[in-house]
Amino acid sequence: MNLMVPELMGILAGGLRRLGPVLTAAVLLTSCNVTKYLAEDAELLTAQRVAIRKGSKLENRGEVNYELSLLAQQKPNGNFLFLFPREHFYLANSKPRDTTRIDRFLRNTIGQPPVLYSDSLARRSAELMEDFLRYRGYFNATAYHEPDRRKRKKVNLIYHVEPGTRFYIDSVQYSSPAPEIDSLLQVLKEDSPLQPNTPLNLNAFDEEKARISRYLRDEGYAYFSGNYFDKLEIDTSQREGYANIYLSILPPEQEEAYRKYRIGEVTVITDYSPALDAAGAAYPGDTVVDGIRFLSPTPRFRMRPELLAQNIFLHTDSTYSREAYEKTNLSLGGLGIYRFVRINQVVDPNQPDVLNYRIQLSPDKRMSVGVDLDLNYTNRSQLVNTDTDQNTAFNNNLIGVSVSPNFRNRNVFGGAELLSVALRAGVEINPSSDSAAQFFNTIDLAAEVSLNLPRFKDFGFYRLANRTGILSGNFYQQLRERASTRYSMAYEYLLIRTFYAYTTANARLGYDFRRSAQTSYRINHAAVDILNFTIEPQFEEILQNNQRLRRSISDQYFFSALFRNLEYSRVGRPDRHGRSMNLNGQFELTGGEVYLARQFFNNLDPRDHFAQYALAVADVRYYKQFSPLRSFASRLLFGIGRPMVVDQEVPYVKQFFAGGANSMRAWAPRGLGPGGYVDPLSIDPADGTFNNNLRLYQTGDLQLELNLEYRFNLFSFVRGAVFTDIGNVWTVEEDPDRPGSQFLFQGRIRREEGSDPFYHQPFYRQLAVAGGAGIRIDLSYFIFRLDLALPLRYNYPQMGDGEPISPREPISYPETAYWRDFGSFRFSDITFQLGLGYPF
Repeated sequence: MNLMVPELMGILAGGLRRLGPVLTAAVLLTSCNVTKYLAEDAELLTAQRVAIRKGSKLENRGEVNYELSLLAQQKPNGNFLFLFPREHFYLANSKPRDTTRIDRFLRNTIGQPPVLYSDSLARRSAELMEDFLRYRGYFNATAYHEPDRRKRKKVNLIYHVEPGTRFYIDSVQYSSPAPEIDSLLQVLKEDSPLQPNTPLNLNAFDEEKARISRYLRDEGYAYFSGNYFDKLEIDTSQREGYANIYLSILPPEQEEAYRKYRIGEVTVITDYSPALDAAGAAYPGDTVVDGIRFLSPTPRFRMRPELLAQNIFLHTDSTYSREAYEKTNLSLGGLGIYRFVRINQVVDPNQPDVLNYRIQLSPDKRMSVGVDLDLNYTNRSQLVNTDTDQNTAFNNNLIGVSVSPNFRNRNVFGGAELLSVALRAGVEINPSSDSAAQFFNTIDLAAEVSLNLPRFKDFGFYRLANRTGILSGNFYQQLRERASTRYSMAYEYLLIRTFYAYTTANARLGYDFRRSAQTSYRINHAAVDILNFTIEPQFEEILQNNQRLRRSISDQYFFSALFRNLEYSRVGRPDRHGRSMNLNGQFELTGGEVYLARQFFNNLDPRDHFAQYALAVADVRYYKQFSPLRSFASRLLFGIGRPMVVDQEVPYVKQFFAGGANSMRAWAPRGLGPGGYVDPLSIDPADGTFNNNLRLYQTGDLQLELNLEYRFNLFSFVRGAVFTDIGNVWTVEEDPDRPGSQFLFQGRIRREEGSDPFYHQPFYRQLAVAGGAGIRIDLSYFIFRLDLALPLRYNYPQMGDGEPISPREPISYPETAYWRDFGSFRFSDITFQLGLGYPF
């Protein structure tokens, strides 16, 4: 039997309507019947909560409540797909006859063993809550548990908490039996987190122990640790509600505990091999550089010792410093040519106050080859000429594949240099049998060669910035110690049939600077790009009707001598609530030198071939980890670009666009916006129907986007997600060829010459909204992602199914005119997005 797609969708819709009551009944049935599998004296823990007494004076009440809930020793079972109790799948498939593969899958993968209520664990949880509050300074805190058994064989557990009154610090005293350390303690006391009249929190005591220990180790006390502190003494008898704090260091149990050390011999073994070392093999390579002895199992050193010495901060006869030890370990590991870096310190047998160092460097593979594979699906229009000499378009369901081999050579010149060569070859094909469609729609070819030097090569710019006070001395010193210098060249060719093709070649000189484990900088200074466009005849006719787009798509030179761009990245560490925040920022300034030169030479660039623009992007990401396989992720993206010359535009390749697998997922790349503009090409002149995916060259000067995604585990290595995308792109200046595209804070009526007046909505009324769900296949090495997205709110008033209201009246349409009417839902309205990895 042959069924047309509409008939098939009707059958599916009818089936879902009939299945709805069945699913509802199944949920109720499973939730009621779980207890029939339990033993007679067993009770199922169904829910639990912490109830803090109303009226109690508790700072950060919500945060404390959350932390107390984490102390509960039992957690109720979760649900599969938010509806079905996991314990039901486990119990219902645990009978002796349940031995099939499906039974095991339901029991072990989807199901969870039931969490049975335990009174002893609940009592222990209440005790932990009391200890937690006392640690925070609520010394009179009490907590007890109450099991609610109103439902047979089910327990709803409530923890009642009374925090009491919090104590404050009255005075703080530090002492040590060692006079030198005691004098240091009195100095450190000034910056202590334990200060009079502040709330008592024993977490601050732990922080203070770590701070003092770190400071003393940097002052030469190599073996001092937090274990040498006596228990914190707290006296609450002197003043009501206040406590006197006594922090003391214990007398030394071992003589070397409070001994101050200096650095003795430093020996570095390059190309270290445990087997050769165990056999007592000799080291033919033996040399001394800056007081550091270098040994090699071969006469020739793989890495030049003088360059290695620049990354070692342990200097003979200097006072021991833990900071110098860690800086050496970080710097040697950051060279990228050693798999393991081991720094062993031993006390000199003849001088008890001297530490000798033996650094073992195990080399990594010098050369490596890898390959990345990318798969994507998109819907891109293709322009064709009709008999009426007007451009129209037809849909392409494109499948794309990209292969990116890469080659890396570590220590290519013997100075820990990293040579990287990366290639990319990608195509998008149209498998449709339509004779009008071209099989190869997109061709993308690229190559990049980069050379990283593991040292900072200053050409005088940073030295001058430091001397003039523009750059702090600490930042400049860290640059010299940790930054690497990068030279790169790249070439790219991109062809999009019936639209355009461009080639770009560029060269860069910049630095990569990892300032800490969380923050990093990528700076480009001298940079040259050459961009060459080839416009297809069909697309040329469109550009003639859009002069701003025409000016942005042109042959251009990108030149920067002193500064091109700065990228800043900060990766936040999760706190005890599982929350973390990442920040990525970028600022780009191209053609600044050309702009300044044009102020003195008017005819320097009469045809505007040199691009001159500024661009800034801020990308803030927030993550909340509820459990190892359940989390919430969000991203707020803002970007703006502006030309420095009035009659120029930001180059098309640098403009912002929305849509695609990592952006507004209900739209194809460059298929949304700008603003509330509706491209006439998107409307079929034959029947007036509208296809939102047929204007895939739309860009803007400003982008605003918010993405929200809840991620959860389905079973085994399969993850699920539900998401919402909100955003759009706009032009900063008014564009007569694209009415409604400008970013406005307040709406107003537009009356353009030669066109009907319309009401230009403010930017927040032009925000598009998409929703959807996705599946992620987590294979550890990579994550394969499939997202299904549906437009929920359009950026223009429409009839309910995405078709714009035409002609538009010069009025502010109600909010309902922007939202989708699901009464006209079609399966073709869903956009499929393929990708690798998470979108953000």
